[in-house]
Parts: sequence; structure tokens; C-alpha cells
Amino acid sequence: MTTEDDVRNYVAPTGWPSVHERVLAAFARGWDIPEPRAWDSLMSENIELNQPLLQPGTTRRTWHDEAQRLVTLLPDIRGEVVSWAGREEQMFIELRLTATLGGKPLAFRAVDKLCLTSAGTVLRRDSFFDSAPLMQAVLRRPSAWLPWWRSGIGPFLARRRFLGR
Repeated sequence: MTTEDDVRNYVAPTGWPSVHERVLAAFARGWDIPEPRAWDSLMSENIELNQPLLQPGTTRRTWHDEAQRLVTLLPDIRGEVVSWAGREEQMFIELRLTATLGGKPLAFRAVDKLCLTSAGTVLRRDSFFDSAPLMQAVLRRPSAWLPWWRSGIGPFLARRRFLGR
């Protein structure tokens, strides 16, 4: 029989559900006001990163550089968590991303797959979204062409050669 004291003194078991909740909260906070270091508390120093339109990499520094390019192109980008699921060291987070591109609103969805440690550190991030609508928006909005090129999100090889990076 459960007593009132038992209910009052109940401590939820720790484990993956609490890890998922902490990661989700930190992930969402990062998308409230994104900037390159917004997710540092989540990322392993040697995180593996794979995402459309951005350079893949294996360091936090790569993320800082690529996130800066994204924020340069879309300074008002914000992400809202739509749904999520987690099972032990894997977590999936669906986001609705909104921004302004070439003076017009832009919205798209992405799903991030995170591989976690039991402490909630992200070892790998694979982001999935259809980049075609974003690229079509860039092509259809001439006022976005120069900001797109300057951001460095432009074609990787041409961008690197042109900018000498």
C-alpha cells in the first residue's frame, strides 16, 4: 500500500529519460537565439557532424564555423521543437525552422539524430532536411544571392577557392 509519505518522498529514477529531457531543453534553448556557441554545453569536443549544405566535420570548431555561416545568411533563424523521441543513446528531434531570406519569410523542417553519452554529451549529429526548397528560395530571390555567397554556404569547392579557405 502506498502512503502519502511514499508519494511525497518519491524520487524519479535517473537514466535515459532524464538525459533526453536535459538534452532536449538545452537543444531548444540553443535554437531560441542561435549563435555558434549556443550548443557548446551539449557537444563533445570531437563531435561528428553531418548536415545538408554545411561542411561535415569532426570538431566543435567545425560547428562554430558552419553555424556562423548559417547565422550570417539567416540572422533571424529560429527553431521550434515539433516532436522528439529517444531510446537510450539515440535521440531524434524534429524542428520547424523559420527565418527571413531576401526579405521574405522562409520555413522548413529538419530532423536531427543525436548519438549521446549517458551524461548527455552529443558525440554525433546527423541533420536531415530537404535542401531543395531552401536552394530554390535562394535562386528565386535575387536580393539573397550576395548574402548567400558571402555567408560561405555557397558551393563548397568554389567558395573555398574564391575565398582562399
